[in-house]
Amino acid sequence: MSTSLSFQPLPQPWMLQGAARHVYDALTAEGDEARFVGGCVRDALLGRKINDIDIATPLPPGKVIELLTSAGIKNIPTGIEHGTVTAVVNSEPIEVTTLRRDVETFGRQARVAFTDDWQADAARRDLTMNALSCRLDGRVHDYFGGLDDLTAGRVRFVGDPRTRMKEDYLRVLRFFRFHANYAAGEPDPAAMAAAKASASQLAHLSGERLRQETLKLLAAGRGPETWGHMLEAGIVSAYLPEATDQARLVLVAQREAALRIAPAAIRRLAALLPGKTEALAVGTRLRLSRREQERLSGIAAGPEIMLELEPVAVRRLVYRHGNDLALDLLLVHAEDDADLVQVAAIAESWHAPRMPVGGKDLAELGLQPGAAMGRWLALAEAWWIAGDFRADRAACMSWLKAQLTTG
Repeated sequence: MSTSLSFQPLPQPWMLQGAARHVYDALTAEGDEARFVGGCVRDALLGRKINDIDIATPLPPGKVIELLTSAGIKNIPTGIEHGTVTAVVNSEPIEVTTLRRDVETFGRQARVAFTDDWQADAARRDLTMNALSCRLDGRVHDYFGGLDDLTAGRVRFVGDPRTRMKEDYLRVLRFFRFHANYAAGEPDPAAMAAAKASASQLAHLSGERLRQETLKLLAAGRGPETWGHMLEAGIVSAYLPEATDQARLVLVAQREAALRIAPAAIRRLAALLPGKTEALAVGTRLRLSRREQERLSGIAAGPEIMLELEPVAVRRLVYRHGNDLALDLLLVHAEDDADLVQVAAIAESWHAPRMPVGGKDLAELGLQPGAAMGRWLALAEAWWIAGDFRADRAACMSWLKAQLTTG
């Protein structure tokens, strides 16, 4: 697959005004150079939303703090030992980092030395498309062919892929995440070979780091397709051997697109799993939050829940499980798509009513709090649900009186 990509013109308004310009002007107040670097340059060229702004400078961290302070800009030494200071303008954080070169790398960490060499700093970055830098006048500096790779939709490492992965094995997943977000063709062969050779090291990484890359990857535009490449290459089996149902993942992505429902990483992860037991294992390994774990397990338990593509059945599903989980269950476990548009709309927008009667109402009928009252409440609720939630309080009370009289 090829692309006919044309880059968006630089500079862009976010560079020329607002928080970024304020920080840029402070850093260059004494004639020193500063450049926008990394993802903000890459995404600006592609016309994508800018999420984080990073600026690099040859100035040492102490001088950066001095200039920001003089300009009245709040600054936080978030990683000062590695040259990073976070500037905050109107609650917007902008990372300012002194140019660095690696002296020694060991896993995720590295011993660095500050430098004024822009190419040496760019060489530390993992991918060519992330090694771009841009001056305020819009001139882009590209030392490793990142512009050509962006044009071609190609995700490629700066330098030898296996060496770069050895510096931080999370780059195995990071490569696939970027492929899922930015690539237009097949994965880079050299990076694929390096990923296969490095895959076993993923099991030694922290769950938090694996979680972040995995969820971002699955939610990406080409996430399902990329997961298929990872399965074939043995990457998935190295750290998430339970997540193998590629066909269902693809089906869920197709349904999301057809129904114009935003991709959800947890939903897509659940689609890959055979059941609740595996969901618990994966959630533990990825250190999911409690809310994420509950959602993952709830979706994976879908086969235990009777799924009927009838409006009344879907309303019951929403009542029992809430709108979000009801929609997840339909997208992941529905056997066919015949009525999916109609029932998905119900799952998204139908508001489950509250049970019209409660303990106080039953007390009016002479029941005392306790097990008997609980049983009658459950019977009333079952009757109300069976009637598709139409009965109001008066109808429920009338039904209860009749049952109590005959019971």
